[in-house]
Amino acid sequence: MAVTRRIFFSGAMAAPFLAQLGSGAPANASTTLDVRFTVLNGLGEIRLTELARTRLAGENIVVEAVAPAAPVLGADGKTVEGITLPPEYATGSITALGQPSAGSGRALGGVVLRNARARMEITGIRTSVPDGRIFAFLKVDDQWVGELPLYVSDPSAVRLSVEPGLPGKPTALKGSGIPITPSKDGVDAFTKAFGVPLFTETDKVFTASGSGLGLPLPVLPG
Repeated sequence: MAVTRRIFFSGAMAAPFLAQLGSGAPANASTTLDVRFTVLNGLGEIRLTELARTRLAGENIVVEAVAPAAPVLGADGKTVEGITLPPEYATGSITALGQPSAGSGRALGGVVLRNARARMEITGIRTSVPDGRIFAFLKVDDQWVGELPLYVSDPSAVRLSVEPGLPGKPTALKGSGIPITPSKDGVDAFTKAFGVPLFTETDKVFTASGSGLGLPLPVLPG
C-alpha cells in the first residue's frame, strides 16, 4: 500500500513560492508547480445577481439563511440578497498564477427559497476543482430529494490572492467575483418545485467569494 506523507510548511520553507503567489506571478512562472493548503478558518459568501433577484421576486420567492449560515441583507435592511457560510472543511492547491488546480470543500448551513407554492432548502454545499460542479443536499417541502449537482462554476476563471504569513503562521487566502450558473439538475429542480422555469443553464444566478487562513501542506512521495 502506498503511503503519502504530509508535513507542515514553515514560512521559511514556503517563502520563495508564496512570494510568487502574493506578488503576482511573473510571465515565466511555472503553472505546474503548486502548493496545497488546508483551510483553518474562513467565511464564504454567495450573493444573488440582479437577474436572480428579479426572477425570484417575480414569483414572490423569498430567501432565508439556514444556520449557521447568516443572511446578507439588501439596501432596505430586510430583503435577503445572499448568505455567508462558514466552512466545514476546505483543501486545495493553488498554482503560481493564483489559480486553483485541485481541491474540495463543503460549507455549513445553507439557504431556503420559498413562496406559497413550495419551500426549497439547499444545504451542505460542496464543490471540487477542477470539476467545477457544485453539489448540495436538496429538500423540497418535507421531502429530502438527495445530494445533487445543482450549480456549475468555472475554475479557470478563478484567481486567488495569497498573502504569506510570518514563519510558522497561516497564509491569508482570498477570492471573489466567482460566477455561478445552474446545472441541468438545478434548472429542473427549480422548475419542478415552483412550477415555472425560473432559470436556464446560461444564467449567472449568483457570485461567490471567500476568505480565510490556511496552512500550506505539500504532499511528498512516500
